[in-house]
Amino acid sequence: MRSFKLSPGFARLWGPLVGLALVAALVVPAIYWAERSSLDAWSRKTERFSPKEPVRHIFQFEGLGTPATISTAEATLADDEPVIGIGAAGKFRAYHERSMSGKTRHVLNDVLGGKAVTVTYCDIADCARAYGGVEQSSPLNVALAGLDAGGMLLSVGNVVYYQKTAEIADPVRDKAAPPFPYASFPLTRTTWGEWKSRHPETDVFVHDAPKTPDR
Repeated sequence: MRSFKLSPGFARLWGPLVGLALVAALVVPAIYWAERSSLDAWSRKTERFSPKEPVRHIFQFEGLGTPATISTAEATLADDEPVIGIGAAGKFRAYHERSMSGKTRHVLNDVLGGKAVTVTYCDIADCARAYGGVEQSSPLNVALAGLDAGGMLLSVGNVVYYQKTAEIADPVRDKAAPPFPYASFPLTRTTWGEWKSRHPETDVFVHDAPKTPDR
């Protein structure tokens, strides 16, 4: 029976090859389990922070009534600043979007051209809606009621509605609740520069942010 004898060159390589094979046998499973552990951990985190159901946050802030405005000449807004514009009875008014980002300023109950108009803005959903248009000298009584599934909630009296659709959002009264009492009112989302060029006589609502964090 012939015996197999390694050539001198292969014998010199045999040791390193065996060493590499042993290292690979140890490293590859270690990498696999490390990657699997990392994926498992990420999966647990994702599951933890992904709510199974829409989250509703209820809080109450009265709408800001007849907010103070300034003229075009007094305004120092950059021309590219986003605004919400409305018009009524030949009068025009703009509302600086970033000025409406605080909870106490999401809902502005205003009167323009003898018409009561409520302008609302949700910075989370980037949703602007206006309601009203009834002829009266006093503002409407619309309030901020919270957040639901990333959208803003409004309240009139004790009934809660979705800002975006004006549909009933009250989970207790549901269909027994009265519909939203005010009609949708037209608005324009544009920049300050564009709005004031169209309506030079406009005024504008701008909030000077306080030094302390807003509520």
